[in-house]
Amino acid sequence: MDMTDIEDPTLAPPPLLELGRQLEAERIRPRSRLPRGYTKTDIPSDICSTKTLGRLESGRYRGVNLGTVLKLLRFYQTPYDHADHIARLAEASKARDWCAVYGNVVEDRGWFLQQCEDSASFLCYHASLAIPSLIHSKAYYKMIEHTTQVSFAGDFSWEESWRFRQERRQRWIDSERPAVFLIGEGALRMDLGPERDAILDDLREVAALPFADVRIIPFSAGRYDLQPWSLNLFEYDGDEQPVINVESPRGQGFIAADTQRGKVFRDAFKLASAESIPAEDFLT
Repeated sequence: MDMTDIEDPTLAPPPLLELGRQLEAERIRPRSRLPRGYTKTDIPSDICSTKTLGRLESGRYRGVNLGTVLKLLRFYQTPYDHADHIARLAEASKARDWCAVYGNVVEDRGWFLQQCEDSASFLCYHASLAIPSLIHSKAYYKMIEHTTQVSFAGDFSWEESWRFRQERRQRWIDSERPAVFLIGEGALRMDLGPERDAILDDLREVAALPFADVRIIPFSAGRYDLQPWSLNLFEYDGDEQPVINVESPRGQGFIAADTQRGKVFRDAFKLASAESIPAEDFLT
């Protein structure tokens, strides 16, 4: 038997797991005459068998066929943009280096990263010169808007962007998933303008949440290995691989957690955390 035709219980890459979640979500999505969506037996047999559909939705089936995925999406009448994202998951799940498929953040617009964040059971963030975007307040976002001097091309809307961040933050708060935020002191010492007090008050409120661990890396810590990098590290229940996304002036992208580079970034986060102090102590 070809090893790509079996379900792998331990080594499924993140895109394969997300593909399974997305296909199931599309199947059971409420429709006007189908409030509970489709059952597995509703899917025409000339698209795929019930057994194959179950394997695809398990997120661990190595025998993914892009043509089958596209036929399912057409049957589900999945909107084009969303279907394109799901098709890329199928492509990434079969790639030798799945991280390379998501090397272009502009093209993907962060969709896969957002799915990873929403599915994670434990979240870690680091930024040396900014507050991580998950906990941006309205005041902090206004500061960014008012200090941005370049014009964004296309149909960018500050208001729509803020609504996205606000909804994303609220989803995390409602879920009460534990999260660690490492913030460099420079992010809070820079001139934050007239919104400064409101920004710091909001950061205190976030730090007071029982599931949030907001920590500041002081200038006295000196240089540390993670300093040049912004990092998102998502961990999951069960045997799912952690997802690592990094950004620096040299570029950005995903890094497979089970590689040596992945271990380097996970270790660097632990070392940076050891140099940090609770935000409550820093902001007093």
